[in-house]
Amino acid sequence: MAGPADTEGISLSDPTVPIDPEQAARALGRTLAAKHTATPSTDGRVDLAVFASVVRAAAEAADDAIFDSGPYLDRSRHEMARLAVETVTALPETDTAEVAITPGLDLGMVELQRDGSMIVLGDTVAGDRHLDLARAAVALALRFGPAVVAPFLDTYGLDDIDVRRLDTCQLLGSIAEEVGVAEPVDAS
Repeated sequence: MAGPADTEGISLSDPTVPIDPEQAARALGRTLAAKHTATPSTDGRVDLAVFASVVRAAAEAADDAIFDSGPYLDRSRHEMARLAVETVTALPETDTAEVAITPGLDLGMVELQRDGSMIVLGDTVAGDRHLDLARAAVALALRFGPAVVAPFLDTYGLDDIDVRRLDTCQLLGSIAEEVGVAEPVDAS
């Protein structure tokens, strides 16, 4: 669970700070699980279908560049954006949770406290919790390596994760980053 704000907080995005990667991943999993089970306390709302449509429109307005790294290597942004919209359309409805709207795939959205707890920073809106999970999983993998993603998801609760939805949110985040769409889109 997240602890009170600590002036001695540790920024996870600072690579010069020695941090136990698995401890950080598990703390983030616990923090997001607690945050996502609370009733959203915000008027803003992110609709995954709206976000997917905005990302697709931005991708199709830009050059049809090819991903040159990452899991979508050698795939067209246009093709992947269309696939993301089709997938979102096919996904079943899900409960909304309170999600961070800090843009980018950066661990600046959380701060590890000295007691091992975490606080989530920035503004939040009601939306699909898989947006947070996808952003956090990518950020953890970039900062500490892919091996810490499993402990993060395990601590969050594997039974509470829709893998197809998580993959789609990661795809949308990757395309949004490539075409410059701030994520997620507030549809309130």
